[in-house]
Amino acid sequence: MNCPGRFITFEGIDGSGKSTQTKLLAARLQNEGYDTILTREPGGSGGAEEIRDLVLQGATDRWSAETEILLFTAARRDHVERTILPALTQGKVVICDRFVDSTRMYQGISRGDLRALVDQLHRLMIPYNPDLTILIDIDPEIGLKRARARATTEERFEDFG
Repeated sequence: MNCPGRFITFEGIDGSGKSTQTKLLAARLQNEGYDTILTREPGGSGGAEEIRDLVLQGATDRWSAETEILLFTAARRDHVERTILPALTQGKVVICDRFVDSTRMYQGISRGDLRALVDQLHRLMIPYNPDLTILIDIDPEIGLKRARARATTEERFEDFG
């Protein structure tokens, strides 16, 4: 799909600084006159935020990896339909904290050999890919320490270790 806007995603482990960097980039681009939207995954639209509450809270064994893949894909579909694509068609720059690469890693690889399933669902259900993905690399111990220091109710994935 060809849209006049640009879609930039940030990826990295929890605590790597994605949220900080997305905010800094959005502010910089806005100061330069670009119309920007700052969003996140899971979340970024009404339905996706409801799914976020389901997947980021509770016991680590609350969902199987396969169920998580379906939930994240459903959230992403709603996010793309209701937030990302409308902004891109209006020529805006969409900056997103996480996208499909996080699902590829967390559910598709670290929780089993499910990467092909993640990719298949993405091809079937998500009509757009980022124009640019920025990967933030940080020592996992430092990232986990920083993520746990936030002390939010969304600690399910940090509890995996």
